[in-house]
Amino acid sequence: MGCKVLCPSVALLAYLMICQHIRAQCTRPSFPSNNVILTAEHLSSLSFSDGSTVTFECVIGHRPVDSKASRSVTCQGNQWTSLDLSCTRKSCGSLPDILNGRYDMTGNLFGDTAKPVCNKGYMLAGKETTRTCRDQGWDGRDPLCEPVKCSAPPAIENGQLEDEPLESYDYLEAVTYRCNKGLNLIGNSTLRCSEDGTFKPDPPKCFDGCPVPTIPNAKRIDGRSPPYKLGNFIEYKCEDGYTMKGEAYIVCRANGWDPAPPRCIAPSTTPSTATTTTNAVTSTVHTTSKALKEKEDETKTNTKDSSMSIGAKVGIALGVVGLVVIGGVSLVYFMKRPS
Repeated sequence: MGCKVLCPSVALLAYLMICQHIRAQCTRPSFPSNNVILTAEHLSSLSFSDGSTVTFECVIGHRPVDSKASRSVTCQGNQWTSLDLSCTRKSCGSLPDILNGRYDMTGNLFGDTAKPVCNKGYMLAGKETTRTCRDQGWDGRDPLCEPVKCSAPPAIENGQLEDEPLESYDYLEAVTYRCNKGLNLIGNSTLRCSEDGTFKPDPPKCFDGCPVPTIPNAKRIDGRSPPYKLGNFIEYKCEDGYTMKGEAYIVCRANGWDPAPPRCIAPSTTPSTATTTTNAVTSTVHTTSKALKEKEDETKTNTKDSSMSIGAKVGIALGVVGLVVIGGVSLVYFMKRPS
């Protein structure tokens, strides 16, 4: 807004006073480090004239550090006076431990959280809920920790529970097993419902002995004869010419023979096979050579016989011709002789 001099001296003084008054104003105050906010009646104003007074209050979840501190500031020229009010986070107080559980807390001031944790063997009933410290205190309600439950314990072979099984068991409740008459119980006879909802330790076994080992080409040299009960042992030896693979001494344990029964391995047949093959090859070579020699001798004999046969035939033919000639000459001689 511009100011004009309308008249000399007195008018100038009035003008200066008016202009100074117009220029003297403050912007909306803010003190974020004090965790305060303007009261609702002043929130809509952007500027304040000289001499204006405004009040503050603590932001949500906070309270005054000094309840007697002034909550107001005044605009002087274009500056605000200092604010005495300072606020800190409200406390929701400590939460009491819950039955069979406790709270895992980050603190007890505004914005802190408290997570319920049940003791060993207990679990939260319903959905887990983390509580938060709000302006009016802790939200939510105390949770309930219920005992962990186990379903009916497992059945065992050749044995049963001492008592009738229930549909469910609470944490640390126990059950006891027994075996049928004549059988030995191996393991723990008593099991308890554990924190993870299962019975522990593993159920026992009812032991009826180890089966009779079947080991071809072996003979028992020590130990008792069947039936074999827990702790009985056997020692074996292979028959002559057989090699043992495994341990000769075995003991009847809860899980069977320990170690596993051995085996008696027959002598290796690879060398004999090689010798037989070699002999067969040699025999075949000898037979082949003999056959070839006999074939050669036969060829020679046949050739010789063939040569002899041709000579004989030629001799016979010449003999016949000679006889014919002699006969003819004799005939001519007798015909020409005088009577």
